[in-house]
Amino acid sequence: MKVLYKYMPFRVSFFDDPLLRLTPPSALNDPFDSKPTQLAINKKSDFFFNASRADDDEPDDDELRSFYENDLRHGLEKFGIISLTENHKNLLMWSHYAKDHSGVVIEVSNEHPIFNYHHLTYRQCGVSKQHPIKVEYTNIRPGQDIPDTAIYEYFEYNFYTHFATVKGTPWEYEQEYRYLLTLDEADVGLVRLLKKIEDIQEPRLSVRHVHEDLYKVEYTSPEDRELLKWYLAIHQGRGNICDVILFKRLSRDAIKAIYFGCRVSDDSIKEARNRIIKSGFYSKEITFYKGKESDDLFEIDFEEVNFHEKY
Repeated sequence: MKVLYKYMPFRVSFFDDPLLRLTPPSALNDPFDSKPTQLAINKKSDFFFNASRADDDEPDDDELRSFYENDLRHGLEKFGIISLTENHKNLLMWSHYAKDHSGVVIEVSNEHPIFNYHHLTYRQCGVSKQHPIKVEYTNIRPGQDIPDTAIYEYFEYNFYTHFATVKGTPWEYEQEYRYLLTLDEADVGLVRLLKKIEDIQEPRLSVRHVHEDLYKVEYTSPEDRELLKWYLAIHQGRGNICDVILFKRLSRDAIKAIYFGCRVSDDSIKEARNRIIKSGFYSKEITFYKGKESDDLFEIDFEEVNFHEKY
């Protein structure tokens, strides 16, 4: 796919800064999503311990096996999922994820990585990907029939990737693609402040007030990227912050078009455009479209928005 699409509510903050949430599996709306089955855990654990023992007669270490299986069960919580789709005209998606056609769809280029940062360490991880993976749909949860590539390896990369990219057939209408990125790769953290702002100041990080007790935390230079994860972990542990949500920033040339729902007002579209111009995070080559109900079909048509003043 040359382009993919992201459905979302209309949030003015996105037009100031194009951030997409790194959503851990436990925060997804499907309780089955990215959740390994016990059958698959047993099969992976059996292979790992049988292949690791020097002597076939040596008994398994029950405590170590329990620890390993728990890691298989919850290991995907170290990763964030960014979901996109190949269809920008899906009526159900517009209703479910774009707030009843009052939101937007972002068109992103898929011909090159859409994020600026992918650390060598995470690239070698095997799970964290620079390119999206197409989701498979099935009625049967992966279990005893899980692919051999996800079991017969000494690492868990394919095991985790498989469970993060297989969903039930009721979700097939989404035509989903997924980025899997480790949470350590986050560009920005949105946090709730519990203590005084002075208690969380750090000269190499920017801490800016967003709304009420919400603050946006990010590094001030590329050399300090690694500092963000440690900073957030330390201040969570100290009880200075809570409700941490992590984001990746789309690269400047990633966004090719923005589709506004048929219930988005002209004034809101103009506000979005003005914020994009002032932002500095967007290319000037973005096309804007406004949704319109078809007179003949149950579908939405999109017309390009032409602004009087020059972009």
